[in-house]
Amino acid sequence: MEKIKLDDFLKLERHTLEGKVFCFPTDTVYGLSALYGDCVGISKIFQIKHRSPIKPLANLCSNINQIIALGIEISPLARKLMEKYWPGPLTLILKGLEDKISFRMPDSPIALKILDKFSVLPTTSVNESGEAELNFISDIEKKFKYKIDYLITDSSSFSGLPSTVVDLSEDKIKVLRQGAIYLE
Repeated sequence: MEKIKLDDFLKLERHTLEGKVFCFPTDTVYGLSALYGDCVGISKIFQIKHRSPIKPLANLCSNINQIIALGIEISPLARKLMEKYWPGPLTLILKGLEDKISFRMPDSPIALKILDKFSVLPTTSVNESGEAELNFISDIEKKFKYKIDYLITDSSSFSGLPSTVVDLSEDKIKVLRQGAIYLE
């Protein structure tokens, strides 16, 4: 594990992160991430977490155009919720090209700078599935020292509340997890 400051991480080229797993603070918890479409890096995340392969990762983005660039259509309802609650702790599940796909725009300057540079990133909390999230650098390093390639160490604060997860794939609001934002 290389502990690295945000400014130095942002100097890395995209190809340097291929097949790698990196960790950075979001607004809710530390996130474990890999490049979008990087099957090797994403597979490593599932192995690290002992996560079921049928449970997809959420994708973080820094703007709506990154979603559109993937060919994902944003319905008027989805756009309304994005404009009202993003950046923030709201994960939206949209109708993707082949299957459902989820996105969230974190309210974290560190995460947004990373997402501006590397675009959409599949991300999940730093923990083994079923265990509590790790939000202290010392805990992350102790548990995953040899499994994470880069750990961004800039200080950050977390809400401690999970994001609200809403399925909009059928163009209606279906709350799957009530979190920091209350929706009906």
